[in-house]
Amino acid sequence: MKVIKAKLNTEPYHSLSIKDVKYILGLVPEHWYRNVNKIVLSSTHFNKSRFDRPVFGHAALLDINILSRGFTRQEIAKEFLRELAVLGRVSQTQSFNHIPKKELKKIDEVIEPFLQEFLNART
Repeated sequence: MKVIKAKLNTEPYHSLSIKDVKYILGLVPEHWYRNVNKIVLSSTHFNKSRFDRPVFGHAALLDINILSRGFTRQEIAKEFLRELAVLGRVSQTQSFNHIPKKELKKIDEVIEPFLQEFLNART
């Protein structure tokens, strides 16, 4: 799997590094990302995008895009873990584009230990 980081010349910079992404992947079950071919730390600003979430996967392309600029490390790590959990079928949601609040609560309970381990680590 490739992790690609877009080069930036201006702030805000990426909230996660390639090392952070790989560390998170090492925390979660392998089946959550088994089919992912590419993870992109995008140069796009979330507030200038057409997406409703800053981390989203493309089921057909088997990739994940992370629009981390302007977010804290904790916020983007949580969103990345949520996306991995959705891909890992932790949620029963029928849509990858929208996650109902009830399902989001369930996902957050599952990812919380991974998020805390990541935040407590020095990557």
